[in-house]
Amino acid sequence: MVMESPSGLQSGFSRQLFDMWCSDKKNACVIHGYVMEGTWAKTIINEPKEVTLMNGLPAPLNMQVHYISFSPHEDFAQTSTFLKELMPPNIILVHGEANEMGRLKQKLITQFVDRNTKIISLKNCQSVEMYFNSEKRVG
Repeated sequence: MVMESPSGLQSGFSRQLFDMWCSDKKNACVIHGYVMEGTWAKTIINEPKEVTLMNGLPAPLNMQVHYISFSPHEDFAQTSTFLKELMPPNIILVHGEANEMGRLKQKLITQFVDRNTKIISLKNCQSVEMYFNSEKRVG
């Protein structure tokens, strides 16, 4: 799962991922937060049968598109409710004051203790590597 903010999907890495993943029905795109008219996100919320990729070529939109209300500046109650619904295996906290991020991380660790959820708090410009098992297909 990749979640970016703001959620316009106009360009950048999230849009590149969208272009690579949009034709596969196993994928989904979760649009979060306020979506402005005229943005790519607003276009795909209506789930057209076909989209135009950044390279100008048409592609089928086979992935599911979901919209949820979310702000990157939510309080703890809203954030924890959101994460409980998603139940992600990994939570990466970014873009915050170090002490507050540490407190948030500790609260989340307590809340997700039974779920084997990995919670990471990054400093500015810090990288993280994640490895995923991929599905193999033949034919």
